[in-house]
Amino acid sequence: MLEEVAGGIDAAAASAAQLRIALDNMPGALIYTDDELNIVFCNDRFRQMYRAPDELLRPGRPYPAFLRFLAESGYHGDGDPEALVAARVESLRNPRSAFFEDRTPDGRIYRILRRRVEAGGVVTIMTDITEEKRLEQERAHREAQFHVALDNMPGALVYTDEQLNVVFCNERFKEMYPVPAELLEPGRPYPDFLRFLASNGYYGPGDVEAAVAQRVDSLRNPSQESYEDHPPDGRVYRVRRRRVDAGGVVTVMTDITAEKKAGALVSEKNAMLEALSAKLSKYLSPQLYQSIFSGRQNVEIASRRKKLTIFFSDIAAFTETTENLESEDLTDVLNHYLTEMSAIALQHGATIDKYIGDAILAFFGDPESKGVREDAQACVRMALAMQRRMRELEQEWKDRGLERPFRIRMGISTGFCTVGNFGSQDRMDYTIIGSEVNLASRLESVAEPGGILLAHETNALVSDIVLTEEQPPISVKGFLKPVSTYKVVGTYDSLIETGRVVMKERDGLRVLVDLSKPDRSEAISILEEVLLQLKK
Repeated sequence: MLEEVAGGIDAAAASAAQLRIALDNMPGALIYTDDELNIVFCNDRFRQMYRAPDELLRPGRPYPAFLRFLAESGYHGDGDPEALVAARVESLRNPRSAFFEDRTPDGRIYRILRRRVEAGGVVTIMTDITEEKRLEQERAHREAQFHVALDNMPGALVYTDEQLNVVFCNERFKEMYPVPAELLEPGRPYPDFLRFLASNGYYGPGDVEAAVAQRVDSLRNPSQESYEDHPPDGRVYRVRRRRVDAGGVVTVMTDITAEKKAGALVSEKNAMLEALSAKLSKYLSPQLYQSIFSGRQNVEIASRRKKLTIFFSDIAAFTETTENLESEDLTDVLNHYLTEMSAIALQHGATIDKYIGDAILAFFGDPESKGVREDAQACVRMALAMQRRMRELEQEWKDRGLERPFRIRMGISTGFCTVGNFGSQDRMDYTIIGSEVNLASRLESVAEPGGILLAHETNALVSDIVLTEEQPPISVKGFLKPVSTYKVVGTYDSLIETGRVVMKERDGLRVLVDLSKPDRSEAISILEEVLLQLKK
């Protein structure tokens, strides 16, 4: 019997020892006091957290004596130590299942919970929550900073959860949507807010529920594309929704009213500028217009020497031809003529310098050039096209009252000219000057009506494409010697078609015979000589 009792005692002692080890190693402090408020037990963590004399924590010592030591040591804050002790003694006599906090003199924070036990007495558990409190403060500080940032962002923001309830909205949202405050409280259904907007004209005329349903669908299935809302006061909001990883949708609204007005103003100004530039283009050649508006050419007084091909034309006996026309009819006919000729000039790449009554001055080689030879050939092709078009228009002008058809004289020369902007800082003209310009004008004046007269260099540059006939030399002011001139007969292609010439070309061979010449015996004799030499 005694052995059984002894065994039971040993087992109980072992269990008590194990329990003591567990209590000493728990993360929180623990103290057990009896109904007389005396200490029954405290674990090692309690002794570590409260650096009190050991005798105050011995079993059987009054717990209020320990509390008094803490109060006098500043553990319970400022105030009368006895009153502070009495408050804590009261919480021992009548413990509640609610936490309270103590702050130690070194700034640590303990969460305290007291609980009455069935065996009698009270168990008090203290947990050091200093680090937890620090993290909470940091989190609260970050959240405050985040809210400050959200409230000061230029756009409105609202966050809704998966159930379409409001989680958060910033101050800018409340400013942009002046709705009853309760509609934007956290937890309120966002569709209620949308319904208020629809009922107050934010979504324009139409069925309120349909408008709400459309926006609810965009909440449930947000896309990256933005759309616009138009409040009743005329403002414009850009709305964009995006699903977030944590769940729910963030909606951002930006007031783009000023941007829209600025865009409309810019569009209006652009339209005005386009209209103005279109008007200005009528006063400039397309090449000059493009070079100025693209920035390739500066609008300043400047010039340079450059080899150009110059074209000069006018209508022979214009005054006599149009003397029976009224001024309005004359203006109409002249403008029609200049329009037709200008269109051909631009098709061939000419820079139209100016109109002088019925005369046209144009040139090739600036501001754009395809090469001296190519420019000269383009000029001659242009002149032939103009003469061809004039013949086509004869009947039309007869119907307008012209008794005699227009006949154009044309002169073309190639050489170095000075080209650029001439005039004053306030008014300038893009033109060419030089002796070659005078030569083109002089060639035009002596050309036959309906004819094209070339200078020597121009003739040399175009000899591959047109047949010319040498004319008597002419004297021109600024030239020491008489200038050789050449009348354009036509392009070889057109002359071959009409049977005017025979031309054969092979590698190392070129035969050209003008069949319009009355005496063909000389041509036959030359060809026979060539044949004899080839047969040797």
